[in-house]
Amino acid sequence: MSQKYAPYGLWESPITADAIAEDSVSMSDIFVDPVTKDIYYIEQRASEGGRYVLLSNQTQTEVFAKDFNARTRVHEYGGAAAIAYNGTVYSSNFADFLVYAAKDGKIKPITPEDPKKIYRYADFCVHPVHTDLLVAILEDHTHDTPQTVRNSLCVINSTATTVTALVCTEDAQREFYAAPTFSPSGDRLAWQFWEHPDMPWEGGQLYVADVHYNSNTHTLSLSNTKLVAGSASTISACYPLWASNDKLLFTSDEGEEGNRFANLWECTQARTKPVLSSAVQQDFCMPPWRLGNYPFALLDNNGTKAICVAWRGGRSVLYVVDITTGSHKEIKNEMFDFVVIEHVHRISDYTFVFTGLRSNAPGAAMLCTLTGPSLEPNFQVLRSTESTSAAPFPEGIISLPTPLELKLAGDKIVYAVYYAPNNPAYAGSSIPNEKPPCVLGVHGGPTGLETQNLNWLKQYFTSRGYAWLDVNYSGSSCYGRAYVERLKGNWGVADVSDCIEAVQSPELCSLIDTKRTAIRGGSSGGYTALAAISLASSAASKTKFFASATSNYGISNLELLADDTHKFELMYMTKLLGGTKAEIPHVYHDRSPVYFSARIETPLLVLQGNDDKVVPPAQSWTIVDGVIKNKGYVEAHFFDGEQHGWRTSETIKKAIEFEREWYEKTMVRVSVSK
Repeated sequence: MSQKYAPYGLWESPITADAIAEDSVSMSDIFVDPVTKDIYYIEQRASEGGRYVLLSNQTQTEVFAKDFNARTRVHEYGGAAAIAYNGTVYSSNFADFLVYAAKDGKIKPITPEDPKKIYRYADFCVHPVHTDLLVAILEDHTHDTPQTVRNSLCVINSTATTVTALVCTEDAQREFYAAPTFSPSGDRLAWQFWEHPDMPWEGGQLYVADVHYNSNTHTLSLSNTKLVAGSASTISACYPLWASNDKLLFTSDEGEEGNRFANLWECTQARTKPVLSSAVQQDFCMPPWRLGNYPFALLDNNGTKAICVAWRGGRSVLYVVDITTGSHKEIKNEMFDFVVIEHVHRISDYTFVFTGLRSNAPGAAMLCTLTGPSLEPNFQVLRSTESTSAAPFPEGIISLPTPLELKLAGDKIVYAVYYAPNNPAYAGSSIPNEKPPCVLGVHGGPTGLETQNLNWLKQYFTSRGYAWLDVNYSGSSCYGRAYVERLKGNWGVADVSDCIEAVQSPELCSLIDTKRTAIRGGSSGGYTALAAISLASSAASKTKFFASATSNYGISNLELLADDTHKFELMYMTKLLGGTKAEIPHVYHDRSPVYFSARIETPLLVLQGNDDKVVPPAQSWTIVDGVIKNKGYVEAHFFDGEQHGWRTSETIKKAIEFEREWYEKTMVRVSVSK
């Protein structure tokens, strides 16, 4: 078939909003019953209102009822909603916030009735001897403000349907807990702890305590609690996992200043030390935004080898780490094309599962077995997120990512990922010498990471003749702690300037039409987009550098956010901006786009969920009102029932189409008609 020509941005594409929205499925989690070795996974399905569906790999059916939503809102972002132990599956239910147990087809709640939805539970671990006792995070919303939510560790008695405190202090409003895990004998418990103003990847601390069982009351208590790794504000220790009754593995970014990467560490009663004989300049974990996303697992019963995920050039790398010798070996073959690997769990010797994402194919729940002295990997797809109902897209339509290492002003290195316009039906533009318009994506966090896995929204645009550019600006994760800390005190400045300078770099100028570049992002990415087109400190706001902009549930008022976001991120801005609102009120004001809406000349699209607790709707109302008041060009859509991010098919479809129509209207058809 002969190829066609049409202006960039106006190509016809089979990748429709309907196709993306109706069959949108993501693999949220995978976990293993350590006794039976059965595998379970959780899918998020947009076609079912964003419901999280817990499935058995053995039966390929739902473990709980058809209306059960295996999701938790602990720390608002959730994660670690379910586990399995000796044939029983335990899960939080989003509908009523209770925890349920399912075994042999029988389902029952194991936490007390909670009609006001005050209590939230997540991150469960089962005592290996007294198996009806589970330790979990308890988040108490009795006084439901960000300043008064209380976090602790509790014991759930699944037989008596009771909940009792295990670790709780007077400062519960400032504290957080994660990753409770019993030693194999059940005699010791490890967990992660941090408190405001830290995030877990900034000053996560690991504690270990002795566990005592009271046979008279059938309860657990702790003694001899010790801090074994991590330090408030300075060293982050995460993901505790027992290799034996005496040895605890974890990740830590302790190291030489300016050259710190999160590597694998071990702690015994004798000492705490790095596992690797020499540090690897790669992060062996992602920051724990969500609970339960373990980046490593043991490969043998003796705890001598582990399978670890590291990050190199913005992509996942698999290593087998020999804990006894401190050596590591990369695992790869022609079948290994995963760019994101998460939720790693052991099944048996040299066999493990994980969720994997590729650049050129849908994600999947995966099983891998390492065989022979060379540890040759055999990968098996357990369950794919590929649509079973929609017609397949044409071969060759996927635009593959090109990682870039950009040298900007002052020899500063910034990382980006470029996707070229790509559609096998088109040979190029019908307009001589036309360069493609570009959509610049800004990730959330802000200390998150834009990965290189297949994203149909990006393909929706590249298949229509747009270029797409992701900028992992200063502050992004998985490039070492020094890169993350570039954003300290500089949020709204460094992220904005990196995005502008990236577009202006020689590598990008030759590929895209810099005068037809749209900036877009969600959450803190939406903030960067708003900041770029409004703040006095932004070069782009002075010259209308960006042709268009989209804010998905973006932050416009930092003063308001400091009081009105959820507890998990309540103090996040303290370091990002360089102090509290009381200490530096001028910074909170001067970096809030809402106060500079009169400067916004860039056409602005605002999309917002009405039930968002992370970035409340007022953040979008106020910026929209300001632009309208100053006779700017703005369009806004608010979605009932949506929280932080789009979950339902209807919203996903509308959001995609609104954004495409906006760019066509504001920067594509305008230039074509000239």
